[in-house]
Amino acid sequence: SDNKSEKKEEEEEEDQRCCSMSKLRSTFIHIALLITSAAYIFIGALIFVHLERPYEVAERERVLAKMDTLMQDLISNVSSSSLSDEERDWLLDEYTSEIFEMIDTPHGSHIFETHFSNSTENKDMWTLSSAVLFTSTTVIPVGYGYITPISPVSRLFVVIYGMIGIPLVLVTMADAGKFLSNFITQFFTSLTIPTMIFLSLLAIYPIIGGVFFHLITDMTLMDAIYFSLISIFTIGFGDLAPSVNVIYLVLFIVFGVILVTITIDFVAAELIDHIHYMGRHVGKARELASKMFSLAQSINMNRGLTVGMTQLHSLARFGLLSKLDENALKAPRVHLAFEPSLDDMDYMDCGASRDIRASRLSLYNI
Repeated sequence: SDNKSEKKEEEEEEDQRCCSMSKLRSTFIHIALLITSAAYIFIGALIFVHLERPYEVAERERVLAKMDTLMQDLISNVSSSSLSDEERDWLLDEYTSEIFEMIDTPHGSHIFETHFSNSTENKDMWTLSSAVLFTSTTVIPVGYGYITPISPVSRLFVVIYGMIGIPLVLVTMADAGKFLSNFITQFFTSLTIPTMIFLSLLAIYPIIGGVFFHLITDMTLMDAIYFSLISIFTIGFGDLAPSVNVIYLVLFIVFGVILVTITIDFVAAELIDHIHYMGRHVGKARELASKMFSLAQSINMNRGLTVGMTQLHSLARFGLLSKLDENALKAPRVHLAFEPSLDDMDYMDCGASRDIRASRLSLYNI
């Protein structure tokens, strides 16, 4: 007996050790996914800065040189005394159209804004913070389009980067959402309460984000809520660009997308549960219908009567069918309260009933 108790204790210790190792491996996988995704975003930002920096500098020099040439040509042509007013208007229109054509690109508009509108010089587009925002909104994916790669190498790299990064980050956020949903569901007996809680949080979260963006930027409250909503649902039109710290914006998007994932998980589970519930009751309805037809056949065989659907409906209504089984169908007939009498009842098909009775009497006489 001592050996058995010691063996049992060793088995329990081994089970506890295996359970602890399993939990440790699961925790390690969660943490490893988060670290891998964060490192992937950060390293991708460094690569894009390295690839795009030379092209940005070259594009800035080209645009500034072209703007200077256009300005010099305009001044020299307009100052000519031989030009008529119509020709001067035409030159101004041509100058304006060429300027608009240059600032139609992200780099051109950035250069025009920094060098001419704000009177600043050499404000880079591809910084580490802007690159982190670009890589984050590429792999989540929101895709604001505030900055875009222009070099062929960068555009090829962004395709490969997105093909690897989008599944990686989406799996990471889905894993985090699943972990949180499993942690929360252990405190409830059903999914209804946590589903309602997360639906409420999903409705409140963009409002809270909108108020936050409205307070720290010059955006109106409606624009800020609109920006928050299209961000967490990964729509990201890019029509609004609030001056927000990149870390705050990325964290807001990440937590918002995780919240959307958890809410969809709960809602889907709740809907599937209701579908299964309906399916089980459909199966019971089929079983009940089978019993109804079995009863009809039994009555036809035992009583020689053709029972119509009205009588079957009456039986089901008074709860007789749910208690019937094969033994009850074979047992002697016992009249119950409120049961319709079958002996003295005239049916529409009286001729058929008489023929059945006559045929059975002839069989008995034989």
